[in-house]
Amino acid sequence: MMMKKAIIISVLEQIEKNLEERIDIEKLVVITGYSRRSLQDFFKEKCGVSIGKYIRQRKLSRSATLLKLTSQSVTDIAFRMGFDSVQSYSREFKKTFGVNPNNYRKADFWDLRNLRPPYWLDCDEHYQFEICQLTSKEIFGFQTSHQIATNDLPKKASPIKWKIIHETLRTWGENVYCLSSFKPDNTKDQVIAVSSFFGMEHNSVDGGKIPMSRVIKCGKYAKFHFVGHKEQYQQFSNTIYMCILPKLNLIRREGEDIEYFHLASVQKQQSNESIVDLY
Repeated sequence: MMMKKAIIISVLEQIEKNLEERIDIEKLVVITGYSRRSLQDFFKEKCGVSIGKYIRQRKLSRSATLLKLTSQSVTDIAFRMGFDSVQSYSREFKKTFGVNPNNYRKADFWDLRNLRPPYWLDCDEHYQFEICQLTSKEIFGFQTSHQIATNDLPKKASPIKWKIIHETLRTWGENVYCLSSFKPDNTKDQVIAVSSFFGMEHNSVDGGKIPMSRVIKCGKYAKFHFVGHKEQYQQFSNTIYMCILPKLNLIRREGEDIEYFHLASVQKQQSNESIVDLY
């Protein structure tokens, strides 16, 4: 049983590494040393679909992310993901997501149903969840911006963000908000522009005023509660978006991710865990 699991993980790793290439099932057969039929049987038992269908689902899922988060053209995305033509790509895309790529991109919401998550996400993970109403709130702090490449989406959360959050919690001695946006970059079509605002409810630190502020919009939000280590946090938002929202039949509207990091995170460093609410 352990041998089968190791074989399937090896196959999944190869698929993920070569997702933007033409993946030859015969090469997977050579790598594993099993016959094509045995490998297909093992794979279907573990993943619920054939190898070919899984590859197609992962390619379409990555292309959906590229449509929403980059300015790369539909044509470029189609060929980047190994489709023979824009027409065949659009046809397969519509079969999976119910709309053509252009309409998927233009929608002012993100329907994440039918995405196939990467193998390393634990879709059996559960987080405390509730629908809540947030009031409008001004927070004060600082902003960071950077770009991320799109060659291996979805990305795990950056360890740099974790470091910034924990340093800020210790410096301010307050709970910290992080408002993050992920948008197409205006200058490069194959990168994502990421902006994060770190803030608190008070507008002064050590007697000095904080000049920059942002407003959290009021409205109805889905709230997920996280308690865990850095490695678990790196997969937290991806698990919410690619596994849990689809299970709950929830669709993400436009807007920023709002994270609320509790000061208790740095007060219990002996366990090296953090407490976070994601809206």
